Amino acid sequence: MKIKLWADFIDGPLEASVNGDVLTINGEEIDLSGIPAGYRLPGSAVGNKFFVETDYIERIDGVLNFTLRLPVHWDSPEEFRNPAEPIIIDIQNGVVPFPDTSPPTPEVFEPTPLPEEPENGGFEPA
Repeated sequence: MKIKLWADFIDGPLEASVNGDVLTINGEEIDLSGIPAGYRLPGSAVGNKFFVETDYIERIDGVLNFTLRLPVHWDSPEEFRNPAEPIIIDIQNGVVPFPDTSPPTPEVFEPTPLPEEPENGGFEPA
């Protein structure tokens, strides 16, 4: 399978695995074995919110090709929200290695301790 990722501001985790022509998304099995070479099916026909409705699922040279929505947030890394090149995952079997689009952890700054002031307010005896 060749899975193209489309960044989208949608809620929910995206976990998927592939076993032959069966794609499992968040526990829902989607059997794509019925799509023969040279034919295509609109993404909307699958009925899963992660398939891009306006794109097609098609078999090209024996390989299923389709586009899935990749959940991103407004503060996800720019390389996932607006990639310079489409992100394509080529996988035959196993867990789909989606990129981690979670926002970066904010850097925590530790305050610099102030120097201790002497008890006499900094005055020196005469």
